[in-house]
Amino acid sequence: MKAPQHERARAWREKLDLTRDQLSELTGYSVPAILKFEAGFRNQKRSDSHSEWAWQRYRMACAGAAAQVKTGRVFDW
Repeated sequence: MKAPQHERARAWREKLDLTRDQLSELTGYSVPAILKFEAGFRNQKRSDSHSEWAWQRYRMACAGAAAQVKTGRVFDW
């Protein structure tokens, strides 16, 4: 069984040896937003966690960050 998405997100960041500050710089997400993703944040007004759309956008930003870390190149049009 796979670990919950928020635990996998944190493990991925740690595997790349990135701090939340560094990931914030690479993705444009704030450190508090990253903390919420990694903590499995639950909206106080709703019983569910981040929407699948929010997770998809976060994963895409993290994929771009991973590519930049691995290649040293920043995506450019």
